[in-house]
Amino acid sequence: MKEGDTVEVFILASGSKGNMAYLKVGDIKIFIDAGISYQKVKNKMQAYGENLYDVKTLIITHEHHDHIMGLKMLLKHAAIEDIYLTKGTYNALPVEVVALFERTHFVEADQIFEVANEIQITPFMLSHDAAEPVGYVVQNQDKKMVVLTDTGYVDQGYHELLSNADLYIMESNHHPTQLMQSPRPFLLKKRILGERGHLSNDDAAWLMNLFVKDKPSKWVVAHISEDCNTQLDIEESIVKNFDDPTKIEVFYANQEGLPGIKL
Repeated sequence: MKEGDTVEVFILASGSKGNMAYLKVGDIKIFIDAGISYQKVKNKMQAYGENLYDVKTLIITHEHHDHIMGLKMLLKHAAIEDIYLTKGTYNALPVEVVALFERTHFVEADQIFEVANEIQITPFMLSHDAAEPVGYVVQNQDKKMVVLTDTGYVDQGYHELLSNADLYIMESNHHPTQLMQSPRPFLLKKRILGERGHLSNDDAAWLMNLFVKDKPSKWVVAHISEDCNTQLDIEESIVKNFDDPTKIEVFYANQEGLPGIKL
């Protein structure tokens, strides 16, 4: 990112039915994941007043269906040229999908890479039941953004890296009591609650209070369970875990997405 570039973040969809975000930094345009249908991507970009075919770069967090469901058709019909992902994620994708990749860039946790020689991105390890999942820190001298979903916990060694961002796309997946009382199978409940599952409301709010230190920040609450969570539950966790809840501006993302949030 060049100093002074306008940074704008759009959520195309968030949740267990599909996840995808769109990042605009000056003239550079990036998709993060591709978990919704190509038609939905096209419709959402049109609704946001954005040109789908201007996006040349795709970053993938992991291979679960709700993050790559629309990948094949996106690669067939859009204009994606560069794809960034871990080798573990690449190897876990269907052969017919990776055959459509134009330029593949393998990333590793803790190894910084650049997009268009301007955007610095640091992948970091997540704890999720996928092949080699990562989150991403996107930054320059002025702005910093964190993409952190699909993890059972965040390693303490990453707390400094993840602190003081201008915006977080971070999950607050479930309320544990609601999850345990839901009709879901016990093994699924155990998976979600486990260290390779998803962050609960209290987990997420506690981490956000830790991360947001010296300046106000924006939190796009992502990957919210539709049947084991509510906005009120999340807000209660924020009030309970934050030293000062006024230091964050909160946005709630779902399958409807969110229009551009400027940093």
